[in-house]
Amino acid sequence: MSRVQDIAAAAWVPVFSSFQKLVGDAIFDLAFPQWEDEQRRLVGEACHGDNSLPAWVALDGGEIAGFITVELNHESGKGEISFNAVHPHFQNRGIGTHMYTFVLDWLKGQGMKVISVSTGGDPSHAPARRAYEKAGFTCAIPSVRYYLEI
Repeated sequence: MSRVQDIAAAAWVPVFSSFQKLVGDAIFDLAFPQWEDEQRRLVGEACHGDNSLPAWVALDGGEIAGFITVELNHESGKGEISFNAVHPHFQNRGIGTHMYTFVLDWLKGQGMKVISVSTGGDPSHAPARRAYEKAGFTCAIPSVRYYLEI
């Protein structure tokens, strides 16, 4: 498990650095204190918690290079790619593409009719957006999250 949590922390450093630039140090320190510990906890719960999600790891040369988790709603036929990341040392090798192809096929086999994935609109998420578009995601709903120090 710690390897998956290490991957999440390493892969998301640029994301949280971008967040800090976007919202400023004061808001960042309030909104994202201990972000790395929090992300490790969330990924750990998703993979091994009481309500754990289906999860897979991607290997490269026998080493865990990435991971992906999904959520399913069998009643509605909706699935969602939730936590996923490829360690920076393994990025740009097609690992993310293989993970998405695998999990989309798996979700279809589980009877899901529509799959969603969420990502940020800031520059640090551009690689994720490209990867999702490459995997076939074409419809997107823009979203904005505001912060206010009170």
